[in-house]
Amino acid sequence: MDDTKPIAVQAPNNTLGTVALVCGILGVLLFFCCPYLSVVLGLVALVCGILANQQQQKYALAGIILGIAALVLGIIFAIIGQLFFTEFFHMIQQEMIY
Repeated sequence: MDDTKPIAVQAPNNTLGTVALVCGILGVLLFFCCPYLSVVLGLVALVCGILANQQQQKYALAGIILGIAALVLGIIFAIIGQLFFTEFFHMIQQEMIY
């Protein structure tokens, strides 16, 4: 009789890489309308991508790249939006004085 037991092969866990990819995609898609959300999603994608890359998971590099893009675009559009609305409200305030 043979006493060999079958070895259970575990499927690779790519959760962090997938989370990084999804957050990066959403961050890049939402940078124009929601720049602050894009910054948060970019940070999440970057951190998850780095952790996934250390574990050699799929989609880690794509998550890192998209996370950086979402972070940079979100910061740029947040600054532009803040400057635009500050100038806009200043202009409205000047019109109300006269």
